[in-house]
Amino acid sequence: MSTAYQIVVCGSIVPDPLQALEPVASPTGPALKNEMMLPAVLDPWAGHALYEAANLAKNQPGSKVWLVSLGPKTKLQQVMMTVAQKVPFELVALDGSASGFTDATETAAALAEAIAAIPGLVKSGCWFSATGNPPRAAPARRCK
Repeated sequence: MSTAYQIVVCGSIVPDPLQALEPVASPTGPALKNEMMLPAVLDPWAGHALYEAANLAKNQPGSKVWLVSLGPKTKLQQVMMTVAQKVPFELVALDGSASGFTDATETAAALAEAIAAIPGLVKSGCWFSATGNPPRAAPARRCK
């Protein structure tokens, strides 16, 4: 008997590492020059997690994968259209800055709220995290 999984991957888009980045000071704090003009790619760590999640879901009938990402929606949609050609997932896009200079607490709260709002996501049972740390609202039991 196989087990169906509900897999949530959090990831972001980053400027293409093959492009030159130039830091600048902006009225709202540190930024990257012409950041909105740079091509974007899925963060390599998130990309790896997404591909592994898709592979697990493919081998476990009934499994589903969500990618929760915060960034400019237009850029997210452009990047995800390319990624979606390689792996099946449902995108939960949150509109926000793609800059690495955002408040981590606000970002974490926005991601947690988006995950909690995923329809049909079972939020009980056990958890597993690549870092080994439980999610903030995780049940006490860790998957083995």
